[in-house]
Amino acid sequence: MSSQSLAILQKAWSLFVEDNILDVQQLRPEVANSWQRCRNLNINPYLEPETRVDQLELRERLFKKQHLLKVARPFLDNLYNFVKGSGFQVVLADENGYLLEVLGDNDIVARTRQVLLCPGGNWNETMKGTNAIGTAVVEKKPVQIYAWEHYCKPHHFLTCSAAPIFDPDGELMAVLDISGDYRVANAHTLGMAVAAVNAIENQLRLLKATDKLFMAYRYSNALLEHMSDGLISINNNGIVTEINAKGAEIFGVSPAQVKGRHVDTIYNARSTLLKVLSDGTEYDDREIILEKLGRKIYSSASLLRDDAGGVIGAVAVFREHHGRQPSRQRATVVHSHSYTFDDIVGESPAVVAAKEWARLAAASPSTVLITGESGTGKELFAQSIHNASQRSDRQFIALNCAALPENLIESELFGYEEGTFTGAKRGGQQGKFEIADGGTIFLDEIGDMSLNVQAKLLRVIQEKKVARIGSCNEKLVDIRIIAATHKDLSQEVQKGNFRQDLYYRLNVLGIHIPALRERPEDFGLLTRHLVQKISTKIGKDVQIHDTFLKKIQGHSWPGNIRELENAVERAIIRCGVDGVLTGDLLDCGTTLKPKPEVRKTEITSLRDAEKGMIYEVLTFYQGNIQKASTMLGIGRNTLYRKMKEYGISY
Repeated sequence: MSSQSLAILQKAWSLFVEDNILDVQQLRPEVANSWQRCRNLNINPYLEPETRVDQLELRERLFKKQHLLKVARPFLDNLYNFVKGSGFQVVLADENGYLLEVLGDNDIVARTRQVLLCPGGNWNETMKGTNAIGTAVVEKKPVQIYAWEHYCKPHHFLTCSAAPIFDPDGELMAVLDISGDYRVANAHTLGMAVAAVNAIENQLRLLKATDKLFMAYRYSNALLEHMSDGLISINNNGIVTEINAKGAEIFGVSPAQVKGRHVDTIYNARSTLLKVLSDGTEYDDREIILEKLGRKIYSSASLLRDDAGGVIGAVAVFREHHGRQPSRQRATVVHSHSYTFDDIVGESPAVVAAKEWARLAAASPSTVLITGESGTGKELFAQSIHNASQRSDRQFIALNCAALPENLIESELFGYEEGTFTGAKRGGQQGKFEIADGGTIFLDEIGDMSLNVQAKLLRVIQEKKVARIGSCNEKLVDIRIIAATHKDLSQEVQKGNFRQDLYYRLNVLGIHIPALRERPEDFGLLTRHLVQKISTKIGKDVQIHDTFLKKIQGHSWPGNIRELENAVERAIIRCGVDGVLTGDLLDCGTTLKPKPEVRKTEITSLRDAEKGMIYEVLTFYQGNIQKASTMLGIGRNTLYRKMKEYGISY
């Protein structure tokens, strides 16, 4: 400002203070209005009143503004770096004009302290007259007050540029000011103050939005955790983004361990939740069997979309099965394990022929008999047939006939009524035939089924009816039976171990799966497939050396693909840091001798019989105490006690 302009301002101030004449032609409106307010408040223009609060009150005001101070401090520091050494200081005041922080060079700070432009000073218009801080509080807009524009004479050496700070709700919360000697005034100080205030307000809005999002997350998370149903959400890659406590309980997992991992690590979701992602087919109240956990659950699933309608994932809700299903249209049933023909690896003529026969079988409702040595993949073919059939959206139930004694196989297949035997569940229990109604039941190792159960199975195939143990009432069932065995059933018929009529009923469509040694063309393809699958699972990057393949091709593999997979996994685990699978890493020289068959008719003591029964059931259910105790008809605590008594650990 020029000396002439300063002289005009000085004359206007003197005229107003001494003669009460307001020369509005020489004053900006905000200055003229402020002077008039000061006159109405009887502020003495010649005195410097003591308007500083004590340290206790200052600490209280700082505490109330701690959030603002935390947000504003980086911007105050940055602003001070611009004005450092220029004779100016940066000031932050609250909405009442009380100064909270002052950043400046020692000389200007010492000089302004004389007029209480320091922490704790009150620069409200009612106390200090016209000044940038107090006038900005009143006007609620950026203000610059220059020299004689200040109402009080002790402040005439100052030029001050202040801008109000508003919270995200539009309420005045503070004022940022740049003050210094008017003789070194800079035309850009007001713009700098406004820019810093804009940055502070933007940060406050961002933090509030973040807080809202966090509160919304906490609220939704609380709702999820208190849901009586389980919930899992996944992104477009099938990665679990959320699972609540109930969902983790249903699947027997820890939420922290499965978040960020593929949903297949929790349960096989290819025919359910992942199918929703792949083809958009949402479902409601579908029944799912989790065979490994021995549980039946109901599930509903739908797609997740963003604001633009794009698919960003899927969410499924799960609830446990308690007694009868709700009275509504019959739910679709899906088995948790789902393989397709694409999962069958092999290009040898024998495998190609088996797959062609299996595809023909999938298109037919007829009974299928799959033969082949142990470890060749009979269940893989069975599930592929089911998933390519018209029953693919229904249940697939698998039962190993060799893993259970006769009485347990019968109760598993046919179920039982309440009170049939000691420890029977209240209300009885459904058998596998009832559960599989509308779907497929896979009877593995059917050649080990007793003649008594064979007779009952024959009736089910012929009459399409089942009756629970202890009941005379028969129920119609619509099931597709796929049986499998490693035995030559025609020879078993000649020996009298297998019913001839059942053999003909089962062998409508026969599929033979070749042993691994009968398909040497597939050694390389299978090995590469298994190496990729297992190395991905283990998290180890490996390469196959020629010696590795040669050693595989030179072994007979009596355990077939199961033995090969185990050998490959051992080799990958043993592989060194170079990541090269060489022949010396492949341990395939040990062949396990089968255990001698125990005669089921052997007479033992009651104690030994009970011990054997408990061991067999635990083995069948892979140590699942809940399901084993249910099948045995005893409580979990009783089962634990008997395991301890008999020295059974699992």
